[in-house]
Amino acid sequence: MVPGVEIMKTINKQGKRGFDLHALRVFLLVAETGNMTAAASRQGLTQSAVSQLIRQLEECMGAVLVDRSQRPVGLTATGRVLQRHALAIISDAEALEVAVRHAGSSKVQELNIGVVDSFASTVGPSLIKELLKTTATHLSFRSGLAHDQAEGLLSRNLDFIITSDPLDDVDGLERYPIMSEPFLLLLPEKLGAVSDLQDLKKLAAAHSLIRFSARSQIGVQIERHLRRLGVKAARLLEVDATDTLVAMISAGLGWAIATPFCLLQAGGRTKDIRAFPFPAAGFNRQLHLITRSGEYGDLPQRIVDLSCGIVRRECMPEIRRLAPWLKNQIIVG
Repeated sequence: MVPGVEIMKTINKQGKRGFDLHALRVFLLVAETGNMTAAASRQGLTQSAVSQLIRQLEECMGAVLVDRSQRPVGLTATGRVLQRHALAIISDAEALEVAVRHAGSSKVQELNIGVVDSFASTVGPSLIKELLKTTATHLSFRSGLAHDQAEGLLSRNLDFIITSDPLDDVDGLERYPIMSEPFLLLLPEKLGAVSDLQDLKKLAAAHSLIRFSARSQIGVQIERHLRRLGVKAARLLEVDATDTLVAMISAGLGWAIATPFCLLQAGGRTKDIRAFPFPAAGFNRQLHLITRSGEYGDLPQRIVDLSCGIVRRECMPEIRRLAPWLKNQIIVG
């Protein structure tokens, strides 16, 4: 039996009033803050209203939930049990609300999407325009590191993420492939071509590798692959943003490993940079749309279809102009 259902059955048998989702949310805030005044402030209530809701919840449950003798206030053993189950009940209620809203309207009232920077800068503007026209009344579009996007999805602050991290170790998610792109070498004009692994090792030994931050998924993926190949490069310069990375290469401070969409994101700032194929085959970045299972019907696939269409129409011609040899190396959809 689902824990939330067990609790609701107990309440129904007792026939007591005062239990609702609002009371549960207030209870969870009291548990989180350890302070009824703080919980009241966050809910826009008075302290006495919060105290009354907690008392009603305790009467409904037939047990003391909050130990008021502690400062900050703590939960009793029964309160801790309710806390665990309340989180599941609130989550299920929110999922039900989303499902009903989607079923009853051609447009979603609010959509929260997290997107990795390179995709947000290149595909993002056209995707936002399409989503506002066809799919969502209000849209929150957040760019940033893959780790932050994953946190947002798992905490339910984001509905969808477009990311290079497939979150394979997390259950209860749906994953939709958008594209695969190869990694490239980006070199300043003064450096010669790199054609094989031995050239790459010589490059790494003689010139600084400008790294993506170790906090980023792309940075982790690059470091892992270099270790597999036995390529050793001194750790001298590390950046968070593609624009900064490109500026450092243009200034002749070193070389870097990136992807075509990183190159596209940099736009006209790449005139002093040459792009070469990565000398070891099979080194690619995959981008997926990820969402929680069973909550959004066909909406994830619609967003993927829109994204893939924009990549083909708007991004691929520009990428082929920047590096014609990439023509058949980017797989979309």
